[in-house]
Amino acid sequence: MERTVTAHEAAVVGWLLDNAPVGDIAPYRRQPLEDLRVFEGCDCGCFSLDFQPHRQGWGGARIIADGRTAYPDGQQADLILWGCDGEIVLLEVIDWDPRAPHRFPEISNLRNFVGRGLELP
Repeated sequence: MERTVTAHEAAVVGWLLDNAPVGDIAPYRRQPLEDLRVFEGCDCGCFSLDFQPHRQGWGGARIIADGRTAYPDGQQADLILWGCDGEIVLLEVIDWDPRAPHRFPEISNLRNFVGRGLELP
């Protein structure tokens, strides 16, 4: 299943880069987000997105952004954006409760980490 990233998915990736970066993310700013390709999702039913086929070629991947989503119903999920050699390779969406309904976050529900707490956007 290869497809173009949706505008909403690209907006979430952009929000993470803008509001929740980890370290120097300058090399990842060069890649137009609308050009990302989604190759697979996770087998568990979550909304994680692979931007490289079969998770190949990114053994040196590192976390480039780390945030959280807080849904209106009280459920939460961690969002971890991975990159390797200037390419965004994976967006993990990790639900805190695996029995919760899996969904892709809305921009209005995203939060970033500041110190030990969460800061509202």
